[in-house]
Amino acid sequence: MVVMVVLLLLLMVVPLAYKRCLTKPNVSKKVDMVIHQCQEEIKSSLIEDALKIFTAEHGQWHDRRKRDEGGLDFSHPTIVSHEDKWIAGCLMQCVYRKNNAIDKNGWPTLDGLVSLYTDGVNEQGYFMATLRGVDRCLKGTSKKYQIKRNDAAENFEQCEVAFDVFDCISDMITDYCSGQTEDDH
Repeated sequence: MVVMVVLLLLLMVVPLAYKRCLTKPNVSKKVDMVIHQCQEEIKSSLIEDALKIFTAEHGQWHDRRKRDEGGLDFSHPTIVSHEDKWIAGCLMQCVYRKNNAIDKNGWPTLDGLVSLYTDGVNEQGYFMATLRGVDRCLKGTSKKYQIKRNDAAENFEQCEVAFDVFDCISDMITDYCSGQTEDDH
């Protein structure tokens, strides 16, 4: 189920028949190369976490909902359940890590994400739209999660941030490629 969710999400990044974006990026090729390895890493991590929780006296999942309080203005609606979103985010974090799109503390980077999402595309407009989109998405998620880039990210944080960044960038690229943005340069 989660694999299907991630694959469907990845298809959103690859522009198919849009007004712009004549060249498809190589994102899906890069993801294909590491997705199985990432799935195995996530599966192992989930099993380890479940064992820790089961054996701990007061083991409980970190309450991720507390981050949603406070009414921050950056939100990216998605139809994916919270659990699937988290697992898909962990897969995306792994893909980002294996494609050098995160820093030493586990946070996504502007240069790494732009490189990942624009690989194989030589269209200046697409590159600039992706650069603007990645910048906006990183700033939005940094504000939403109150990220301090000098602090190491916790695993649950990395997964949530990775999903939100991916979801946001996908929306931005889709909007650009479908001609829904006004800024063409």
